[in-house]
Amino acid sequence: MEKRHKKTLARTLNCGATGTKLAFVFTLFAPALIAFNPLTTDPDSSKITHIVKIVEVAEKPRSRELVKIFSVVRSHRPDITEAETWRVSEAILEESAKRKLDPLMVLAVIQVESGFQYTMVSPVGARGIMQIMPETGKFLSESMSGEYGLRAASFRPEALDDPLLNIRLGVYYLHGLTKQFPSLNLALVAYNAGPAEIQSRLEKNLDVSDEYANLVIETYQSYKKSKPPTF
Repeated sequence: MEKRHKKTLARTLNCGATGTKLAFVFTLFAPALIAFNPLTTDPDSSKITHIVKIVEVAEKPRSRELVKIFSVVRSHRPDITEAETWRVSEAILEESAKRKLDPLMVLAVIQVESGFQYTMVSPVGARGIMQIMPETGKFLSESMSGEYGLRAASFRPEALDDPLLNIRLGVYYLHGLTKQFPSLNLALVAYNAGPAEIQSRLEKNLDVSDEYANLVIETYQSYKKSKPPTF
């Protein structure tokens, strides 16, 4: 009887220890189980999750005009990522619309000036995708300071290697030239040679070469004739 009593006591102590362990585990995981329970029991939870997933994957619809710009940029820069191509394309479209310029004309200027190379530097020092002289870039930064918060004092030539900034400055510059000169041809030539040079030649009744303007317009016409791809 004494041995039996000892065995029963050991079993009781063992069960008690097990119960204590279970209680401890329950204490640890009870908050998580309680927090998780509403998600599993709520009949509308699956609907909410489904809606969230739809919102996350939904993309902003892209216009045919933007898709065409994208196709032109992509054709010249297949080496950059698709996301980068979309960013550049969107900047061209947005800035062109803001300045009331045809984005295909802006694309033509970019192609003739740099071939869409972001870090191109010309022999005379023009930089970036729209080939802006550092002095001109600094002046444009000051002119646009109220619009983009740019500061001429902190402007550095290397900033022109940023395609988005370069496009903003270049489109703004081209827009100003179309207001300054009586024809698109002269505005395009002034973009390439400098407005002071073209203005001086006009005042002196000197000839102004149309070679650059003709090249841009020819490129522009080829872009207009091309059809945008379908995605």
